[in-house]
Amino acid sequence: MLATTSTTTITSDPGILCFHHCNVKVFCFTLPHTCPHCNAPLDADADADADADADGDGNADPSAQLDRAVPRLLLLPFRLPYPFVRATQHPCAIVLRPSAGDFLNDYSNATDLHIAVTTSGGDIVEFDRFGLRRHRRDDNPPEWRQSLMVGDVPEPWHDFWDEVLQQICAQSVRWSIASYAEESHNCYAFVLAFLQALGHAHLSEAARSKTAFCERCIVPRTTTAGKYISLYRKIRRSGIYVHRQQPKNRCKPASATSPSSCPSDSCDGLGSNKKVSKKGYSGSSITGLASRPRPTLCTIEE
Repeated sequence: MLATTSTTTITSDPGILCFHHCNVKVFCFTLPHTCPHCNAPLDADADADADADADGDGNADPSAQLDRAVPRLLLLPFRLPYPFVRATQHPCAIVLRPSAGDFLNDYSNATDLHIAVTTSGGDIVEFDRFGLRRHRRDDNPPEWRQSLMVGDVPEPWHDFWDEVLQQICAQSVRWSIASYAEESHNCYAFVLAFLQALGHAHLSEAARSKTAFCERCIVPRTTTAGKYISLYRKIRRSGIYVHRQQPKNRCKPASATSPSSCPSDSCDGLGSNKKVSKKGYSGSSITGLASRPRPTLCTIEE
């Protein structure tokens, strides 16, 4: 798919907050005054603590006991980690974005993705139907302000990374506009060719095939992103989202089931952490796997 941009890209963390109360997890952008599940005032927790301190001599005051009976905050509110980055702020990395639009607003299970490489200075190098292009870090291209970083190297590799990237880019005929083919010789082919030439143990080994790189490097990041996107959209739609805790079932013996059948204790319980099955290709993919069975990247719950 052709790489296009959206004018509605969210370029910063929307700030999803989470707190536990009365056996539920509550997700929101702004903390409410009362629990949306039991309607108890959340500031009663602070009042109960104050009463407990005032009664520190051990004499139980009835009103303090009543306050302590109020459902308590089980965990202080915290902000969920934002999975997206500005590509220009991550040197010597492999970065990913939707071919059209952005992740939070536009990404779906059928969305094609566009992949590129950053230099040690934060420039973005990409290959698409316009040929090989380089975006300077100072230009801060808006289409790359909400990206996923799917791989990088430590600082001692930075000089060599730039050197190999320059060698790959010097193959002007290979990466010309005329040589571009949407299904077979595209952004993904460019990134894999670079990583194969790089000789970095983890990244280069995964880059030996399109499927292996997708499974090892892309799927884990898009799975995490998919959970965040699902949660963001639920909160955007209703203002708040309450996740009721499900009792954990004991895992069956290993002989009866696989480890993956045990319940997952993810932070929000959303999305689907699907693994690629043996047959196992469906749904969304990165551009370049469209002409063959493709690994599932993640599941977006609406």
